[in-house]
Amino acid sequence: MPSEKSTQSPQNKQTSDHNVEIITPLKVRSPSDQPDSSRPFRLTVTPILLLLIGLVVVAAGGFIFIRHLSKHPVNVSEETHGTKKSEVHVQKKPVPDATRRTQLQVDPLTPSAPVTLDPQQTMEPQQTINPAKRALEKENAEKALEAFLKIKKVIQEKGVAEWGGKEYEEMTTLNREADERFMDHMFLAAAEKYVQAGRKAAGLADTTQAVFQRLLEEGRKALEEGDSNIAQKKFRTALMIEPFSDPAQRNLERAEKLDAVNLLVESGKTHEKNGRFAFAHTDYQEALKLDPESKEAQKALNRVKERIVGQQFQKLMSDGLTAYHDGRYQSARTQLLRAKSFRPDSREVQNALLQVDEAIRLAKIEKLRQKALTAEQTEDWQKALRSYLAVLKIDPNISFAVQGKERALEQIRVAKRIRFFLEKPDVMESNPQLQNAVLVIEETESLQPRGPRLSQRLDELKALVDAARTPVKVMIESDNLTEVAVYKVGKLGRFTTRELSLRPGSYTVVGSRDGYKDVRQKIIVKPRQKAMRVTVICGNKV
Repeated sequence: MPSEKSTQSPQNKQTSDHNVEIITPLKVRSPSDQPDSSRPFRLTVTPILLLLIGLVVVAAGGFIFIRHLSKHPVNVSEETHGTKKSEVHVQKKPVPDATRRTQLQVDPLTPSAPVTLDPQQTMEPQQTINPAKRALEKENAEKALEAFLKIKKVIQEKGVAEWGGKEYEEMTTLNREADERFMDHMFLAAAEKYVQAGRKAAGLADTTQAVFQRLLEEGRKALEEGDSNIAQKKFRTALMIEPFSDPAQRNLERAEKLDAVNLLVESGKTHEKNGRFAFAHTDYQEALKLDPESKEAQKALNRVKERIVGQQFQKLMSDGLTAYHDGRYQSARTQLLRAKSFRPDSREVQNALLQVDEAIRLAKIEKLRQKALTAEQTEDWQKALRSYLAVLKIDPNISFAVQGKERALEQIRVAKRIRFFLEKPDVMESNPQLQNAVLVIEETESLQPRGPRLSQRLDELKALVDAARTPVKVMIESDNLTEVAVYKVGKLGRFTTRELSLRPGSYTVVGSRDGYKDVRQKIIVKPRQKAMRVTVICGNKV
């Protein structure tokens, strides 16, 4: 412990621990120099105050000293030859510039000179690190990490966590160890671990095809054993390796339906055991609809077919032929098809089905023919065309349907062209469209059959064409100073009166004169209209 001394200077000062001076107040006399009545009290209180102040200063100095030691601990080396640690005595000396320094003195048994240490200096020597070398090591570790992460991403996308096993666990451990060393700035060790992890990842990547094939085989085996959960797991893992694999996707779908297939098969077996072969047959068929590749369902279906042939085949054949003779062709076909499901190779059922199918075909064709003829009589050529196309879908070589189709298409085409000109007669103002309308009239007149509706539309078109062909007289008046032009006709020059014969349509008459504003006038010539009179004169100066 630092020594505690108190000395009084000639100037009535006291020095406390840690170089703190305590100043004793001087005695002050009254101006009258008369004895103070309170002097005994002051003589008693003053020492007490000085003692309290000294204790406060000592406590403050001790707190500052302890705080200094907590921030700057002093390490004292142990003696050689296994002796016990030396005792340390710390003395504080007043420093003029208020900087505190610490003296260390070794055990009194071993005299040595005091050592003075600056509290701002590190007590232990620090290892010198080359920043450039450290940066290069970090860069190499980052490159190794980047290379590892690239291949790790590839195998993770292929679900390596599901099939990697021990190799994947070792890779993960190396990755974790490398990350820990990197975070601890042990870059050389981190880089080595990342390289090792990368090798593990590369090895896993090289085994993906072999793992894929193994998963397929294990999944198929689980399917055969009826274990839906294991089969689904195997095929889903395989699809993580090869997402577009048809075998894996198809077998996964089978595995997802496996429980339903197993239930149907078990239900069929129960029906079969109780002699309800028709019900068993239905269950096995439904199971095969869900999974056409189910060997168990197929085997069960074949077995039950053999058992119910004798009971069902003859009855179904009899019911089917009875319905055929009664003209109930669809019912007959249904019964015969059920019979065929029991004996697919039976010539008897095949012949019966041919007869029924032919009867159904002929009946359907006749029905469509009647619908087409009725549509033609009402000039509903779209409906007639649909009927003929339906017949050709049944048999593309039936002559009446081929001819009816061509006839309906021609009627539809002509009617469409006539409708165009009737709805837009203004298009016949142009010579090409007027000529097209004339061609449509000629084509329609040669068309057979030509019903009353078509004849009426043809007459309407003829009237429009005649009107479009008949010109109308138009009288244009001017002042013989204005240049007159008519669009779609041409320039007429200067005149006082000019008569034109114009076909029905719209025309624009323009007048121009130097120093005057142009005039523009639009005229509409209607079919069979009386003569028109138009005045074109430029009268407004610019």
